[in-house]
Amino acid sequence: MVRTFDVTVEREGRWWVFEIPELGTGGQAASLNEVDHEAQGVAAMWLDVPPSEVAVTVSVQGAEALLDEWAAAGREEAEARLAQARAAERRRAVVAQLRAQRYSAPDVGRVLGISPQRVYQIEKRKAS
Repeated sequence: MVRTFDVTVEREGRWWVFEIPELGTGGQAASLNEVDHEAQGVAAMWLDVPPSEVAVTVSVQGAEALLDEWAAAGREEAEARLAQARAAERRRAVVAQLRAQRYSAPDVGRVLGISPQRVYQIEKRKAS
């Protein structure tokens, strides 16, 4: 049976120092990528079991504000994609309305300040 332990890690100088609170022990690693392996080894040694019987879940301390900022940027990016999609749909609707009034592609382009090729691109996107 595999036991899973929560591991907290933070940067101290040039080392990543980790704690396994449930076992009251910890250790260090030279890189963040090594923390999982090192913590698993420490926990296995502490419990006197093979490393295959131990799993760890690592959380980095001290980066919470930056993680919040990263998540906020992701939300803003998603909102921007939605706004861009809505704007594109509105532009397609304008082109379609002008074409329904029998404007040629060059005429639509002239009215909207875009090339006839762009008019055709906008129409093609609606069709697909």
